[in-house]
Amino acid sequence: MLVREHADQTGADATALERPDPQDRAPRTLAACPDSDDRGEAWRWSVVLVPAQEGWTVQVDTDEAHVRATRTVHREGAVVDLSRASGDQVVIVPTAGQALVADATGPWRRWLHPGDVFVGEGETAEDLRLTLAPGDGEVTVVALAPTGSAALRWVP
Repeated sequence: MLVREHADQTGADATALERPDPQDRAPRTLAACPDSDDRGEAWRWSVVLVPAQEGWTVQVDTDEAHVRATRTVHREGAVVDLSRASGDQVVIVPTAGQALVADATGPWRRWLHPGDVFVGEGETAEDLRLTLAPGDGEVTVVALAPTGSAALRWVP
């Protein structure tokens, strides 16, 4: 699932795609499970975009009794093959530049920009290819896996 920054604004000026707004330095939850306190479930994980000395960074919080997380940062034109196992989740967050995420076999692809987040999940394993545009691009990839046998869920 791809969530775009300001996706709820129709007719937005294309020049406004430089996100997140450098003046808006508030942390933002990009993805979490469950996504709100009123669902009555215990929080399992969250991925939050937080301001850093220069630009932005991605913070990952997990309930370690239920979820294992690994966080990797890729830069400057990298091409990365990602494999997501059944029941696992992957969260892809560009913090600078742009990146292309695609199904490794080619049926679909999506360009990501700062402020966007891509969440891959499901009962079927999948292979993804992440390609950063040349230049000063930076993308954080968070791989989430359950500690038990129950598949992870994400509620958009």
